[in-house]
Amino acid sequence: MDKDMNYGPPPHQVCDLQLNSSRYDQLRHAINQHAIVSATDENGTIVEVNDKFCAISGYSRRELIGKNHRIVKSGIHPDSLYQDMWATITRGSVWQGTVCNRKKDSGYYWVEATIVPILDEHGLPWRYISIRTDITAFKQAHEQLELELGRTQALLEALGEGVFGVDAQGLCTFINPAALLMLGYEQEDVLGQNSHKLFRCSTDLSFQVPEGECPVCDTLRDGLSRKTDDNNIFCKDGTLLPVSLSVSPIGDKYLGWGAVAVFRDLSGRKAMEAGLIAARDEAQAANQAKSLFLSNMSHELRTPLNAILGFGQLLEGDPALNPDQLDSVQEITGAGSHLLELVNEVLDLARIESGRQELTLGPIAVDELVGECLSLTTTQAAQRGICFSLPPVSGCILRADRTRLKQALVNLLSNAVKYNRPGGGVSLEYELQEGRNMRIHVHDTGGGIAPERLPELFQPFHRLGQELGEVEGTGIGLAITKQLIEAMGGTVGASSILGEGSDFWLELPLTVPSENKGGSTA
Repeated sequence: MDKDMNYGPPPHQVCDLQLNSSRYDQLRHAINQHAIVSATDENGTIVEVNDKFCAISGYSRRELIGKNHRIVKSGIHPDSLYQDMWATITRGSVWQGTVCNRKKDSGYYWVEATIVPILDEHGLPWRYISIRTDITAFKQAHEQLELELGRTQALLEALGEGVFGVDAQGLCTFINPAALLMLGYEQEDVLGQNSHKLFRCSTDLSFQVPEGECPVCDTLRDGLSRKTDDNNIFCKDGTLLPVSLSVSPIGDKYLGWGAVAVFRDLSGRKAMEAGLIAARDEAQAANQAKSLFLSNMSHELRTPLNAILGFGQLLEGDPALNPDQLDSVQEITGAGSHLLELVNEVLDLARIESGRQELTLGPIAVDELVGECLSLTTTQAAQRGICFSLPPVSGCILRADRTRLKQALVNLLSNAVKYNRPGGGVSLEYELQEGRNMRIHVHDTGGGIAPERLPELFQPFHRLGQELGEVEGTGIGLAITKQLIEAMGGTVGASSILGEGSDFWLELPLTVPSENKGGSTA
C-alpha cells in the first residue's frame, strides 16, 4: 500500500470538520432550548421534530415522524393562509406568520412561525425547516385585553357623563359620545387636537383662559388628581357648560403624564339653584313685608285697645254699676287685656323677623335673673297650687341681653305653670356644657307632648292641640323665645314624655364678672 495514498481528508481538514460539527451541535442545542422545530420533506411529511414540538403538541416523536404536517392543522384559519404559505416556500422563499395549531387532546396553541426551504443542487426545495415561538399566553392576554377594551369602550359609550383623555402633550386621544353631545363636537374635531385650546376647563368665565388655571393642564404638569364641582367647559359654539370635573393622571413622570377627565353637566342643577335662590329671596321679601304689615297693624291696634281698657277700668270704679254690669265691664277689660297681650307678642315677633330687634349684650348674674323671673310667675303658680324647685346657687355669669333673656325665661316658666296639672311641680336645673355654656332647664309635670308633635314646637301659632283646651294662649311665645335666644348666640330645645311632663331649656355662653358691664349692641 502506497504510504502517500490519501484515503481521507488531510489532518487539518478533519479538525475543521470536527470543529464545524461541534459548533453546529451547539447552535442546534441553543435553538432547541427556545424554539419549536420541525423538518419536512418536499411533500410536507415530517422527518424530524425536537422535544419542544412534542411537548406542546402532545404527540410523541414516533406519532409525528412520517405524518403530514396537517396533523396539527387547527382548521381555524382560512385555506388562503395555507395556500399562500405553500406557494411561498415551494418557490424557495421564506414564509413568516402567526398560526394556530391543534394539540393531540384537541386543545389549541398559537405560534409565530418561520418556514425556511432548504434547496438541493438544482435549486429546488428538498427540506422545509419550521422554527416557531409559542405565543399562546401572549395571544390569550391580547384577546383578554381586547375584550376589556371592548367592555371599556361600551361603558364609555353608554356612560351619561362626558369623558375625554389626553396624552403628555395635551392632545386628545379619545372622547366618548356623551362628551361630544354635551359640547357639540364631532369626533374628528377633537382627536389629535390640543384639549386646552378646545375646552379651556376653568372656573374663569373668560374666553382667554391661561393654562395655569386649567385642572387638566395642572395634572399633566404634576401628575396629581383633581376634583371640582364648580368648573366650566367651552362648547364648540362658544357657550359655557357648567360642570363638575374630575381629572386623574395616567402614565408616569418619566414618560410624561397623560390624563383622563370626567365631567357632569350641571346646567340643570345650576338653573334649579338659581330658581331656589329667587324663590328664597321672594319668600324673604314676602316675610319682611308680612312682618312690616304686622308691626304697623299692631301699632294701629294698640291705640284703640288702650282707650278701651282705659274706659273699662274707669267704669270698673263706678259705684253706680250693679253686679251684672260690673261683671260685663270686667269681661270687656279682661278680653281687651288678652287682645293687647296678643298684639304685643305679634309686634315682638314682627320686630324680630324684620331684623329690627336691637340687643344689648352684657354680663348677667344667672341666680339674680332667675329670682326676678320667679317673682313674676309666683302668683300664677300659687293660683294652681304649683310648687317651684330651685337649683343650688351657681354664681355663673351669662352674656346676654337682660331684658330679652328675662322675657324668654319668664315665657318658659309661665308655660310650665299654665300647661301643668293642678298641684304639680316646676323644677329648674343648671347644666354646664364643657365649661363654655350654661343650659337652664325648666321641667314640668304636665301632660307631656307626643313625640310626633315635637317638631312643631317653636313655630309661630302652633299650640299642639291646646287651642281646644281651657288655657288661653297665642302660640307665639315659644317662637319669640327661640328667635331671641338664637339672636344672642344661644340655642333652645325641648324633650317630653307623654303623660309625665316636659323639659324646655335654653343655652347661652358663659362670661366672666369682669366683662365690660356697659355691654355691646348686637
